[in-house]
Amino acid sequence: MRKMVRRLFLIPLVLLLASLPLAAAGPQVQHGAGGAVAAPDETAARIGIDILKQGGNAADAAVAVSFALAVTWPEAGNLGGGGFWISRDAKGKVLVIDYREVAPRGARRDLFVHPREGGKPPSSTEGPFASGVPGTVAGLALAHRRLGHLPWKRVVDPAVRLARGGFVVTEELTSSVAKEKDRLARERETATLLLPGAEPLAAGTVLKQPELARTLEAIRDHGADGFYRGRVARQIEEGQARDGGLITRGDLGRYQAKIRNPTLFRFAGAEVITTPAPSSGPALAEMGMLVQLVGMEKIRPRDASSAHWMAEIEKRSFRDRNRYLGDPAFPNVRQKLLTDPSRLKVIAASIDPNRSTPSEALRLPDREKPATTHFSVMDSTGAAVAITTTLNDSFGNARLAPGLGFLWNNEMDDFATRPGQKNLYGLIQGEANAVAPGKRMLSSMCPSIAVVGGRNALVFGSPGGSTIPTTNFQVLVNVFLRGEPLEAAVAAPRFHQQDFPDKIEYEGSRFDAAWITALEKLGHRVEERATDREPHAKLGRVHAIALRSDGTMTAVADPRSGGVGLVVRPSP
Repeated sequence: MRKMVRRLFLIPLVLLLASLPLAAAGPQVQHGAGGAVAAPDETAARIGIDILKQGGNAADAAVAVSFALAVTWPEAGNLGGGGFWISRDAKGKVLVIDYREVAPRGARRDLFVHPREGGKPPSSTEGPFASGVPGTVAGLALAHRRLGHLPWKRVVDPAVRLARGGFVVTEELTSSVAKEKDRLARERETATLLLPGAEPLAAGTVLKQPELARTLEAIRDHGADGFYRGRVARQIEEGQARDGGLITRGDLGRYQAKIRNPTLFRFAGAEVITTPAPSSGPALAEMGMLVQLVGMEKIRPRDASSAHWMAEIEKRSFRDRNRYLGDPAFPNVRQKLLTDPSRLKVIAASIDPNRSTPSEALRLPDREKPATTHFSVMDSTGAAVAITTTLNDSFGNARLAPGLGFLWNNEMDDFATRPGQKNLYGLIQGEANAVAPGKRMLSSMCPSIAVVGGRNALVFGSPGGSTIPTTNFQVLVNVFLRGEPLEAAVAAPRFHQQDFPDKIEYEGSRFDAAWITALEKLGHRVEERATDREPHAKLGRVHAIALRSDGTMTAVADPRSGGVGLVVRPSP
């Protein structure tokens, strides 16, 4: 009986998805069939499409795209970072892989508290202590072992050839390097690669990376062992020892990507599958579940009133995220609280429809940068993969591993490094996310898949640091609650509330004065989103794929940035 009711409930949404208009395709949108890739870089996306054309499945294409991004997208694509994989095949089999970085064994709770040489505590964002043990290679190798169809060497080799033969530098890469020029110039190896002649790589030139090619060759020929053991591991340890860092061959050899149980929730007729802790998937689930408790009719309009409800939901979800989420292998992590229906009813009831609740008045006691990347893949069977991966800051630690060609992450800053201390992104987090040896740091990443009528209807995700959960939340609202075509849902203006600082941040010029004034009258502090490096900052960069019930795929890259949406067989 329950299954019958569920099917009846889904019928209207299935019909809606079939009837949604296909907006005119722009350079970042493509409609068609046979498989699709939406990614931040065209060269990497086309490698994924080529793998699909060769008979590879979504997992093969996702692995190939990820390694290609390590070559063409140094801002966030990586070998020296980590991320999360979520996939669902056409038969409904789900795989979630956590390949988040971990703290080295030499890390301690007070690592960033006590002064060292020079009279200051070590930095969690720069220098040899800022990096966690990378997880990307282990995660991709595990995913391919479980799901891959083509041989491993075949999906890694395109990245090797890109690194050795070079690729054409894009305007966006030039711009990204220019924004980070001062940081990148501090390290000789990094400056040599990205700032030849002391200036950012020029668009249109060819960038070759022979050291990275050799590292990728080791991975191609020996799998994960080519990175975590052998020559590459020895060079990593030697470089870390020379710089005074903590990562050893023992840390590398012990690293394991983890298979996790997904976080599931229902939203406006769709079943959403997302990643669990140490990601922020449970926070996304809390937002979605609270929408249904406060009433979807309050959220559906695109006006100041719905923004008030959504901001209050986001605020409460972030408070829970910062207090209760972290590495589930350690104490104090209570991710189930974020999806406990009885508790969520109390939280929903705490929202005043006519007034913003100040953060300090909430009953619980107690900003990441857009240097992450996300891409989505779907194959001809409808199997889907969503991957979000990061180095943390733009270009991570801005330090190349000597002789190996990859950039180190600075993920140690995603821990609660000091009690009451804001991290790089303005987030104040709890003991559940304190530094400990071998511990995974909390992440805002939450790649997701929405299922309708048993089919993968939407695969999506975004970079953007602390704005990732709210960006994904607003895309869900736009697609499933407001019935917008995917390209309109992704392009729509966005805002963000993360509890601390207690304010709504919005994309400049995307909201009118009346919207801002109405929210201010409700007690909200409303400000245009801005950062030191981007005075008129954008919120998120969604790369998503929708599968309509007629089999048509729409691949969308966010118009806020470069990137492409490609399908194997475009519509005429």
